[in-house]
Amino acid sequence: MTELRLRQSERRPRPLVAVICAIPLVGEAAMAALDFAEVRSFSKHGGDTAGLLDCLRPDAVVVDCEDGAVDAMPHASRRDIPVVHISIPERQLHLLHKGEWHQVLDGEGLTPEVLRNVVAGALFARERVPVP
Repeated sequence: MTELRLRQSERRPRPLVAVICAIPLVGEAAMAALDFAEVRSFSKHGGDTAGLLDCLRPDAVVVDCEDGAVDAMPHASRRDIPVVHISIPERQLHLLHKGEWHQVLDGEGLTPEVLRNVVAGALFARERVPVP
């Protein structure tokens, strides 16, 4: 029998960000904005977000739908990784920090650059704190 070897997330040269999206354009925008990371986009319609994240073991997660955010919470809490929820209809951005959602942006200004800044801050800040 052969042994299956999975790559270790600790040896990645760049952080892995999983984007779970119901709107494909969100995945494309995230891939362009998060140029400092290895970004992989997955359709929300594929189902089993929790199972995907458990297998993938990303360093951060971006979601664009409420149920995707809820599905990502258990994995994120176990591994202490950030989840960014982009709410397109409300034009809001939320960050999951220590098991609680914090509103980062409300209203105008929801841009790829804001997403980049929030994800970078959540990954690289010396202390993981919600962005005001």
